[in-house]
Amino acid sequence: MHMKQEVKNKVGLGGLTGLIVGGTIGSGIFALPATLTAGANPEGILIGWTIVAIGMFSLAGVYRNLTLQQPKIDDGIHGWSKNLFGDMGGFIANYGHGIGDAIGNASYLTVIFSALGGFSFLQIFGNGTTWPSIIGASILLWIVTGLVLKGIKTSTVMNNITTIAKVIPIAMFIILAILNFSPHTFLAHFASTNVFDVATNHWMHVSIFDQSKSVLLSAMWTLIGIESGTIFATRAKKLSDVAKATNLGAMFVIVLLVGTSVLSLGLLAPNQISKLHDPSVAGLMENMVGPWGGWLIYICLIVSVVGALIAWVNLCSEQLRVAGRGGSGSKWLAELNEAEAPKNALLVTTGLTQVLMIIAGLYSAGYAVLLKFSTSMAIVPYFFASLYALKSVICGIGFKDLPTYKRITSAIYAVLATAFTLFMIFGAGLRYLLLGAIIWMTGFGFFYQGKKEKGQRLSKVEWLWWGVIAVMALAGILGLLTGTLQIK
Repeated sequence: MHMKQEVKNKVGLGGLTGLIVGGTIGSGIFALPATLTAGANPEGILIGWTIVAIGMFSLAGVYRNLTLQQPKIDDGIHGWSKNLFGDMGGFIANYGHGIGDAIGNASYLTVIFSALGGFSFLQIFGNGTTWPSIIGASILLWIVTGLVLKGIKTSTVMNNITTIAKVIPIAMFIILAILNFSPHTFLAHFASTNVFDVATNHWMHVSIFDQSKSVLLSAMWTLIGIESGTIFATRAKKLSDVAKATNLGAMFVIVLLVGTSVLSLGLLAPNQISKLHDPSVAGLMENMVGPWGGWLIYICLIVSVVGALIAWVNLCSEQLRVAGRGGSGSKWLAELNEAEAPKNALLVTTGLTQVLMIIAGLYSAGYAVLLKFSTSMAIVPYFFASLYALKSVICGIGFKDLPTYKRITSAIYAVLATAFTLFMIFGAGLRYLLLGAIIWMTGFGFFYQGKKEKGQRLSKVEWLWWGVIAVMALAGILGLLTGTLQIK
């Protein structure tokens, strides 16, 4: 019998919502205006955001419906994936996502010290990959880990504080952008097919379709973290709070993201925005109120990323704990300390982040590379959850005492979420699946031990799939060594 070590200290609606917003709103929001205008004009950006918003709310709808309709599955994505594809599905979903978030922590640490390096008196930190940065980042990483080890309540309070601190300046930017918004500036290039390429310093012809596609591929990375409530479902006071927090978090996040990126189009022409130094929101703020506005955004960026780091250190260890708790991995991963923090899972994830920081120092691997690798690991769990929602609708799982219209609306959410996550997988590209296979293979020992602890052997199907993953991982390693596989 695989015993589950349960927690007593539970998280309420406010804490869950804070974890979702804190885990989703990181550094990306401050670079969004220049990122989007580098490949699109207002019409393309609005079309792209419309599709992204539909995808985000579809995923949020899937998480909400599954949580409420199938309350016996109390561990979110892990439980849904396990019910879809067995132990291996649950393990791949949570272990891959958890280790992906640990890689994301390395990217956050890099951008924190890169932002500090932007101040003239702290140039020693450079682009965040200098050795002073690596040392500083390592100290910060273990301080945050120490906070998480003190328990979910301590780290949740810290996350809520930093979430409020970073949302206030973003809200200030949105209000100022509304007051300074120029309809003439917004409409001047609204449907233009001419896009300025900053890299070549030339204008390019880009169709509205391709513009909206570039927005999709850029904006889909901002969705990562929307599932945070389901990850902490086993620690929620009520499962209904998970559903409510997912809805509230999704609405709050989409307002901030769309507000920041769309309103900026009424401040400067798209080609002017795309030329701004990152974070582009700082340049826009400075353009509205003067130099102090830029400084405020830089400080906000640092606070924002520290907050996201607290949330993600929590998230990545919790995902490994849930895999161990649910029997998909070794129960060693699920062990808690006196403060009910996942001590062993934290050792694995923080240890990996520390190694990645050293590698970043040796090879100058920047923020963008690490973050894209990290976020690509979340797409497969999203796809698994969407597929399970689709299966539930088809098989009638969880709809016994519900009216027909509930099943119909759940079907709409499931179909939209499945289509959206499929697009995300194809948009990310094969290279990220090969890199993901390398990550999955590092967890084989935990999966094997988990089966052994339950007195089970791997089935022929599980051996087959691990063989496929091993071949993909080998292809990924060879690609990295030969230079044929690159992260862009």
